[in-house]
Amino acid sequence: MGESAELTGGSPTQDNRHPPAPLSRKGVWTIAVLVAYFILVTAVIAYERGIMIQLVNRLQQVHETDERLVALNMAVSRTVLSVNENYFNPSTAEAFKVLTLEVEAILPGVRRLAPSYPILRDDIEALTQSLNDFSNEGTRAAIADLRTTMHHLVINLDTITTDAHTQKQETLERYQTTFNRVTLEWSAFGIVFIAILSGVILFFFRALTRDIERIHHRAVEIVRGYRGDPLEHTRADELGALMDALNQMQQELRQHESRMEIVRQQQFHKEKMAAIGSLAAAVAHEINNPLSAIVGIAETMDAECKAQECDNYGSVCHPEMILDQTRRVMQITRQISEFSVPQSQDPELLDINGLVRSTCNFVKFDRRVRLIDLRLALGDNLPAIFVTADHLVQSILNLLINAADAMQGKAGDSPRIEVMTSLQNGRVLIEISDNGCGIAPSDLPLVFNEHFTTKGPGRGSGLGLALSRSLIRDAGGDISIDSTPGVGTTVTVTLPIPSLGGSAAGT
Repeated sequence: MGESAELTGGSPTQDNRHPPAPLSRKGVWTIAVLVAYFILVTAVIAYERGIMIQLVNRLQQVHETDERLVALNMAVSRTVLSVNENYFNPSTAEAFKVLTLEVEAILPGVRRLAPSYPILRDDIEALTQSLNDFSNEGTRAAIADLRTTMHHLVINLDTITTDAHTQKQETLERYQTTFNRVTLEWSAFGIVFIAILSGVILFFFRALTRDIERIHHRAVEIVRGYRGDPLEHTRADELGALMDALNQMQQELRQHESRMEIVRQQQFHKEKMAAIGSLAAAVAHEINNPLSAIVGIAETMDAECKAQECDNYGSVCHPEMILDQTRRVMQITRQISEFSVPQSQDPELLDINGLVRSTCNFVKFDRRVRLIDLRLALGDNLPAIFVTADHLVQSILNLLINAADAMQGKAGDSPRIEVMTSLQNGRVLIEISDNGCGIAPSDLPLVFNEHFTTKGPGRGSGLGLALSRSLIRDAGGDISIDSTPGVGTTVTVTLPIPSLGGSAAGT
């Protein structure tokens, strides 16, 4: 049994897919990612900008401190000169007045710097002590102490000035470094943004173009007759839905073509049987006339030989053999004529054994069955079944021809086909067994698919079993196959017993 059909293929996994995600949703996600990237860039730049603002403020503070130091240094210089001039002033009272004014002039400036530079606190205390000494009409030693304090203050102010200049330089350098880093970050972020955007656009349109080309090529292939596997994809958007629709169209087109082919095969069977019937009727008419004359002459010869007790009767003369062979030919022509009579296309109650017997008698004339031992084992007292006779005849013919083809070129046992009918579990069974080559386990699940065949090129269309199953199922029955490679195959047709209403159960 080598004939069956091509995989029809299921609908591409459209029913199991999530609802298609529109391309606009992908665009929204792309925009969301770009916005998130922009927010990240903005946060980084804002952080760097904060650092720059801090550096500017710091630079401004250093600049203000520098200005105060310049003014204070100038005031301290004047005070130092005044101390030196008044140290030798004969009038200490007048010297104390002048120095008191000078110290009071520089003391506020020193105090403003003291919070930032604690080293000035000792100088502030010394200056305050000098003011107290001057107000208490101290001695000239107080002027000497003030000169020492001013000398110490000058040294501290030089240190502070140097530190301020150092801070100013460091702040300027940090500002310049930060500015350069921000510039590089802006450039890098811009380049990355352009690269990401370009990559997304290229990837999206390249994938879109590739899938559109696949759809175009597959559509052209379908128009040219491609009926193979569906178009595989992983898209869940409108384009994926279009691919699913294309696959569905391909599947429905293949199913439609299979149905049309089955209808064509049925019509071909009807026309073939009609042609055979017409030819058989004409041949039978032309043959039966001379056969009737031969029968008459042979009967006369047989009666005459028996009446005259002919010595050659049974040895040389065999009129009874002429009668037997002539009647056999007449029976064959009658069988062909009866089988070839157009069958009803409507379901009706039929004798299953009679239909199987006449079908087997007819198929014996096929050259593929002539050398095969075709055996019948028909069950007794089978109930009539409600089927379309032409459909059942066509199905049995397909199964018998398949069995005969399976034994072509097989060595070993004598080719044999056995047809059995029986009643089991309230259903009528027709079993057709052969001792042919069998069906490989990998091919067995495919045998009922359209256009799948294990026969060689030109020996089968792959529609026999598919058509037979379709016709049997239309009658409410079913068909199954059990096969062992190298041993043989058994096809079992199960048909329902009519209900009391006269129609088949399950039809």
